Amino acid sequence: MKRKIVFFCSLPSFNTGMPISTYKLAAELVKTGRYDVYAVLPGGGELTERLRLAGVNVKIIPFSRLRANPLSMIKFLLMWFTAGFSFHRFIRKNKIDIVHFSDIIDAPFYPWARISRARVVAHARVCAGRQFTRFIFKHWAFLFTSHIVTISHFVKSYYDFHKRAGVVYNPGPNRELFNIDKYPQVICNGADPPPVVLFAAMFRRDKGHHNFLKIASLIKERVDNNVRFVIIGGKVQGHEDYYDDMMKEAKRLNIDNSLTVTGNIPHEEVPSIMANAAVFMLVPDWEEALGGVILEAMSLGVPVVAFDKGGIRECFTDSVSGFLVPHGDFAAAAAAAARLLASSDMRNLVAIEARRELDSKFTIDLHINNIEKIYNSLYKQSETVPQTNEKDAL
Repeated sequence: MKRKIVFFCSLPSFNTGMPISTYKLAAELVKTGRYDVYAVLPGGGELTERLRLAGVNVKIIPFSRLRANPLSMIKFLLMWFTAGFSFHRFIRKNKIDIVHFSDIIDAPFYPWARISRARVVAHARVCAGRQFTRFIFKHWAFLFTSHIVTISHFVKSYYDFHKRAGVVYNPGPNRELFNIDKYPQVICNGADPPPVVLFAAMFRRDKGHHNFLKIASLIKERVDNNVRFVIIGGKVQGHEDYYDDMMKEAKRLNIDNSLTVTGNIPHEEVPSIMANAAVFMLVPDWEEALGGVILEAMSLGVPVVAFDKGGIRECFTDSVSGFLVPHGDFAAAAAAAARLLASSDMRNLVAIEARRELDSKFTIDLHINNIEKIYNSLYKQSETVPQTNEKDAL
């Protein structure tokens, strides 16, 4: 008899790591044939359509996300009870065995799954900012969930979860989409077009576009202007001023003529742009939980230079399959990028090591295997993941 599992996801879009990872997991579980897979979403969107095409039974229960401003909070509270009760009835009616919440933004709905007598799994994919927020989430999750999954060891320590949580790395990028063999690699020698240094993130301040622009200006000085910079991303509702400020900053730093901003593009268009980069940079201001976009670059053979921030160091081995620099050290980031731009041999060596590390740690088979171990442990009424060889399993 098939087990019944429902994924609860507060975002129906398909342009950030959380819904993309939720889709990968749900779609792969359908393929195993061992589960009846459901999903509860707040509305229609690209994630909704993709899940349905993958054979997932999607239930739309309208609700709004909890936000800090008073009007949004009132709206959330008005919808929380009706949406939660509908969710509770859906679980009971369909005799759901496991409720798997996609991320910490789903936390307000944990109690509804708990009172429905389902086994409750909470995924932690981001690092919430303030210490008080972390404290509240930790104890809320302990109270209303059966098990917690974190996407990196850093996230586990960040929330101080101890043995209650298991670390299961993301499955990495879609290997059919982010396939190095599909795209010609830029050689960047002689009369070839200038090499590209790439950054990819929606325009929000915590993503670090201002850091990238400062580093870009230093790189340009080091390589005598023979470089172009590309940002994959566009304006975000509520953060339009930041986008405008960054365009002004690019002009002030005299790199506006060397800069291309793609705007918001479909996920399927990212690989063709990324594959033509010589260097990829991730330089956020916040604590990055892991760095899914880093794994995409690694899959396409693009060397990575990144701030040593949060769980980023778990993606690759420093100075072997990528390069870490201290947070805020713009000169060190520019120097690392310039070294890579100057040597195609170095780029090739790093790319080979990056793909080797990616294949050893971030695959869909490893991901599904470790998630299913957690599910199996819950069926045995155990709240700890069975002991595994961490090097092989995570």
